[in-house]
Formats: sequence, C-alpha cells, structure tokens
Amino acid sequence: MKAAVADYTSAPRWQDITEPAPVDGHVPVRMSAVAMHNLARGVAAGVHYSSPAEDGFVVGVDGVGRTADGARVYFNQPGTVAEQVYVHPAALVPIPDGLADDQAAAVMNAAMSSWMAMRVRTQVQQGQTVLVLGATGASGRLAVPLARHFGARVIAAGRNAEILQTLNADATVDLRGSDDEIRAALGREKIDVVIDYVWGHPAELVLESLAKRGPATYVEIGAMAGGTITLPAALLRSTDVNIIGSGFGSFTAAEFLAERPAILRAAIDLGLTVDVTARPAVDIADAWSEDIGNSRLVLTL
Repeated sequence: MKAAVADYTSAPRWQDITEPAPVDGHVPVRMSAVAMHNLARGVAAGVHYSSPAEDGFVVGVDGVGRTADGARVYFNQPGTVAEQVYVHPAALVPIPDGLADDQAAAVMNAAMSSWMAMRVRTQVQQGQTVLVLGATGASGRLAVPLARHFGARVIAAGRNAEILQTLNADATVDLRGSDDEIRAALGREKIDVVIDYVWGHPAELVLESLAKRGPATYVEIGAMAGGTITLPAALLRSTDVNIIGSGFGSFTAAEFLAERPAILRAAIDLGLTVDVTARPAVDIADAWSEDIGNSRLVLTL
C-alpha cells in the first residue's frame, strides 16, 4: 500500500508501507482527499507540540474518504495520507450532498478553529462584537461569516486590504498601518470577543486597546505573527479580560466530535469555501514547498 511518510529533514515522501492490519470494530475507508492545513503541516514537519519524537509515520490528521458501501465520510485520525485506513465507525461523519470532497477536506479544519472558539471555548451571544485578528487568512476568512451566523457584529483585522474589503465585515482594521493608526481604529470599537490567529505584536496592540474597557474574552488560536508577547501585569488587574486558548487540548475530543456535523452543515448553509489547490498525493514531495499563496493544499488519492 502507498502512503505519504514524514521526513523531518525534508518533505514527506510517497512510498510503499506495510498495509495496516484490520482493527476489531474498525472499518476500512478508501481515502480521497486530505488537506495539508497548518496543523497537518506542523505535525508532519515535527514542529507541532503533538508531533511524534521521530519521523517515519504516515502524515495527515484528518481527511475524506469512502466506506465499503460508498458513503462519503469525514474523520479525524493520524495517518490519513494513505490509500486506505481503518477507522472506528463512531469517528465517521457523513458529508452532506453539495460539498465536494476537496472542500469538505479543506473547510472542516479552517472552520473548526473559530467554530470551537466561539461555541465551546466561549459562547458568542447575539449582539456582541467579535474582532477576528488575522481575518485575511484561510481560517480567519471563515471566522467572519461564522461570527455573524452566531449573531455578532464583526470587525475584521488583517494585512491584506483587498481581502478585507471582500469579507462583508461591519468594520475593518488594516494591520499594515502604524501602531498609532491601529490603536485609533481599535479604540473606536467596544470589543466583546477576540478570535486571534496571529498573536505577536498585533495581539499586544489589541490587548492594550481592551484596557479598562472590559469585560472581554480573548481567544488565542494561532501565532502567525509570533509565538510570544509582552503582557503588562496592570492590564489583568485593571480590566476584566479573560485570556484563553482554543485548540486540541483546550477542548476535548468528545466536544469536537459532537460539533463536526454542525460545522459541515454550516459550510453548506453559509456557502463557506476555501481556496483549494489540489495535487495528487503521489506528488507530495514537490507540492509540499510549492508557493500557492493563500490557497490550501489538498492531496487527492
């Protein structure tokens, strides 16, 4: 059987592996599409906190495939970039008609991050204002319509002015501006919830803007602008700001399993899509470092 195997010194490689033995209670799934989103890439490169100590494992953390009866399903499980995997039936989520395999593979992780942040880690309420920090990335773009779906007013902040204007947000903040310009834009808004994909210096400016203006909940998801920040102690003493994270480990597997059908349904109802670049899994070594801009690499099998 063929699969994509992690190599911490270079790109994953497509090679023969020993076909996995059937596991009691599990069913075979023939894979059709696997997204190489940030989580999958980080694990495959050995830089994510959940990466195995050594390479040589089959990459992929979720994917789309078909069961023996032809049903299209999505599931989360390590080692999905393979021709066939065995999955427990309880982990399988039927994919509704109207959502293609590559979109189902790409949209789940992208939408899941903000969905879990706004529905599980905190509960966004009708009439609240949500700031999406990093709204021009693949996941941030989906967070905007999802926040509106939950009844919120939405502020989109990002570095791509062209994309910002397409998001139909209630207000925008251009993160390419000077610190003073960003401070002024944030100061005009009463922010209830922050969904943060970037961290780093932009997070410092946002937290500064929340000083003495709480209550607010700050949900950290990604760190595209840096892995650390300077956090003034006085901010936490003077303001009702609740800083939490959202990701595997901060919510349970059971919580995520329960939300997956609703996420897929929302993808159809709200017309959520991800810009996808599809490449055959056999070409993963070349596709791994290909410059596809803000598009998301989806491996097809």
